[in-house]
Amino acid sequence: MPSASRSSRVEALLDQMTLEEQVSLLAGSNMWNTVPNERLGIPKLRVSDGPAGVRGSRFDGPASMNIPCSTAIAASWDMALVREIGELLGRELEAKGARVHLAPTVNLHRTPVGGRNFECMSEDPLLTALTALEYVKGVQSHGVASCIKHLVGNDTEFERMTIDSQIDERTLREMYLYPFERSVKDADVMSIMTSYNRINGPYAADSEWLLQSVVRDEWGFDGAFISDWYGLHSTAEGVNAGLDLEMPGPTLHRGQKLIDAVNNGDVSADVVRNRARNVLNLMERTGALDTPPGPEGSRDDAQDHATLRRASAAGMVLLQNNNAVLPLVPTGIKTIAVLGPNASTATVMGGGSAHVTPTRVSHPLDALMNRLQPLGISVEHSAGCNINKKLPELDIRNLRDVHMDYFNDVKQMDNPSAVPDMAGTTGVFRLLWTGDPLGRREPNISFGARLSAVFTPHVGGEWSFSLESVAASRIIIDGEIILDNADAPNGGSFFGMGKPEVVVKKTLEAEREYSFVVEVRHTPIGSGLSGINIGAMAPIDFDQLGEAIDLAARSDVSVIVVGTNDDWESEGWDRETIDLPGKQDILIHEVAKVSKRTIVVINAGSPVAMPWLNEVDAVLFTWFAGQEMGDALVDVLLGDVEPSGRLPVTMPRRMEDTPAAEHHPGRNGVAKYLEGRLIGYRWYDTIGREPQFPFGFGLGYADVKVTDAASSGTHMVTTTLQNTSQRDGVQVVQVYAHLVNRDGLSNDEPFQRLVGWSRVVVPAGASVNAVVKLDRDAYRTWDVETGKWTQWNGDVELRVGTSSRHMTHFLSISV
Repeated sequence: MPSASRSSRVEALLDQMTLEEQVSLLAGSNMWNTVPNERLGIPKLRVSDGPAGVRGSRFDGPASMNIPCSTAIAASWDMALVREIGELLGRELEAKGARVHLAPTVNLHRTPVGGRNFECMSEDPLLTALTALEYVKGVQSHGVASCIKHLVGNDTEFERMTIDSQIDERTLREMYLYPFERSVKDADVMSIMTSYNRINGPYAADSEWLLQSVVRDEWGFDGAFISDWYGLHSTAEGVNAGLDLEMPGPTLHRGQKLIDAVNNGDVSADVVRNRARNVLNLMERTGALDTPPGPEGSRDDAQDHATLRRASAAGMVLLQNNNAVLPLVPTGIKTIAVLGPNASTATVMGGGSAHVTPTRVSHPLDALMNRLQPLGISVEHSAGCNINKKLPELDIRNLRDVHMDYFNDVKQMDNPSAVPDMAGTTGVFRLLWTGDPLGRREPNISFGARLSAVFTPHVGGEWSFSLESVAASRIIIDGEIILDNADAPNGGSFFGMGKPEVVVKKTLEAEREYSFVVEVRHTPIGSGLSGINIGAMAPIDFDQLGEAIDLAARSDVSVIVVGTNDDWESEGWDRETIDLPGKQDILIHEVAKVSKRTIVVINAGSPVAMPWLNEVDAVLFTWFAGQEMGDALVDVLLGDVEPSGRLPVTMPRRMEDTPAAEHHPGRNGVAKYLEGRLIGYRWYDTIGREPQFPFGFGLGYADVKVTDAASSGTHMVTTTLQNTSQRDGVQVVQVYAHLVNRDGLSNDEPFQRLVGWSRVVVPAGASVNAVVKLDRDAYRTWDVETGKWTQWNGDVELRVGTSSRHMTHFLSISV
């Protein structure tokens, strides 16, 4: 439970501060830092995104360790591993000179098409809560802070800045608030980010009931509330409600406006002092009062790479394995076809603020070639189709002598002899500048950026090039301006502030070297945000699908790597469907007709439909598995690692078979959570609908069964597991609670709910006993009439199994 004690050092600082100085602490100075106070020696506090790693203050800054997405982490059901990942992130935060990590995201998977589902952990509040608190404990063990987000009801990207999430209190308490509650009470999380949306009327950042009454007064939170970026809409309301820090800066709603509100009596000076106290407490607890932000560096630690590889494999879920086609045995395989749009370039993270520049990336095709070619196995590749909603990012493999120059004065870009004010290089061509890239303190000012390189096409023909940008930009090849988007309207990219994608075609010769220049001319706009996406695609003058089918027909095994990318799964928009984009379903159907053995690898952050399931031999779901994905995938495919992941979400057959389908995303500015507590497996199990694959499901190569189970009191189940295989295995024993007497229960009372689990390693040929400790809140429920927590009262059936639909034992208890 967090401590509410006051620091004498912080109180002494507050006593010395003027009202103006206290107010200055309550908003950022720029995108990632608070305002320092030189008179009192208070440094600035640096924060950093995000769930895919620790990026630092620049999207094109020093590389970062790219961890598996949060859904993949939860799919491990391994809390010790989650703690390790948190500790790794703590080390990364220190390397970036930051003190607050803007993660984890603990919103629930209300619907499978949520744009940021990959950032979130699960559809289940308990699995989310316990995963999150171990993550937070790991990060904060380094003396830095987690900022758990987004409080609350931020479960869609549709109208996310303004939509009113209308959620009844029981559903809020038992489902959507629960992960936040446990991180406050059990992990002493140091900061919480409020969401953009409204919650039952007020904006989350203005909700006194939420911030003060529930989180501070009931839960005992003593950390700092931070707004999502540009997510504060008020002056007096937000301060009075309890919002401590407005981000980013410079302030839009505080500063002189807040000073005036105090002088007018709309806000008391004591309230301002309380908010400043919370910011200073956060700084003291993270060491930021003693040490200003250091230089931003990059870590390349072999042990951490190994941890990420292990974590990547641990989250992969084997959904189907007919005739034990996996693990692959190299003996007898002469040729393997590696197919699909995500084979050569996997999606290792989703889009938006979660994005980092990885220290390295292992892709499936490269990893398979590295492992199998030395064994004399031919590894051949064909994409079969592409899935890009937009042109893919410019490929560094076509470039050399890459320079990235910045100019204080945009006009200097027209002077061939002008010396850039800052020079460097880059290996990424989707760039977001959250403020002035030259580091000037003046907010929202002009700058010029020029990318120059030598571009060498690997094939000749009609190439496609594209630009998306906030500011006027152009592409120049061999001195010819081939694309200029200055006249394109804003509103189609970069969170609605940028110009839509503009595409042009240019005929180029294979292997000829071309001068390649991209210019950006940024003039002041309201937010100070700028960015550019540079796309390029080689000509496709052959039948991709036909090539893949031919290759599959003459190979011994076909591994088809399909999925999504950050065109489809990203902050800023939801998916419209759970279907695989492009012609991937056709690719799988056609390959399965001719292939001797067909293995489908799904590289996506959220569920997808599988209309071809009965036509293929094996299905492995990898999620967005982070920078070590390729090597980890090969570890699992070849059996070096047991597939031990279990689904943290339900896999639906089709979008219509999902609980919130008819209510999502919202209408007339309102998202009504009419399904109540019945999301995910709770809905499927309550109404009797069959999913494609149930929550908690996953296969292994070893055959590990639960052979016995018994209850020991109300909060413990003892089990026996037997492994009849000749290899070590893993099983995740799950316990669900079902209230037997259903009389008088509300319509959204779930048939059962997860109350505990244990991940158990069982050696080959052995039997082991394992204890499943049921959570302390296993039987807790919110009483609508009294507005208080209460406990179930009556007979309860504890349902023991290996998924929400695969039960082995049923135990009767009374509570």
